[in-house]
Amino acid sequence: MINALRAHSSELGIIAGISSAKAAGLIEIVRDENDHRLPCAARLAMSLVADQIEALARQIGEIEREIVQEAKRDDMRRLATIPGAGVITAASIMALLPDPAAFKFCRLAGINAQIPIQAEAKSG
Repeated sequence: MINALRAHSSELGIIAGISSAKAAGLIEIVRDENDHRLPCAARLAMSLVADQIEALARQIGEIEREIVQEAKRDDMRRLATIPGAGVITAASIMALLPDPAAFKFCRLAGINAQIPIQAEAKSG
């Protein structure tokens, strides 16, 4: 959706960078009735795209809050402490991995989930 908004605005000479912060600037331009760079028809169409972007941002925020609440469970809390992993990564691992108790060794659980396992570092 953000790319659609960027593409439509660039057709009208309004260029923005590739980040959600830059998209917020485009949305401000679309919402500003006093900004005459956008024709009325384009503003109307682009405001629908902006509405969808804002609705998706709200939905993503709600889902992330639910994932954080779910991460307070013991299994996900431990996974989230892995260096470089956070709550979203822990939730993804839990979604991919069947019941870890079904595996004899933890390495088998990682292999089943296709998680790369690094060999232990050996000092020489």
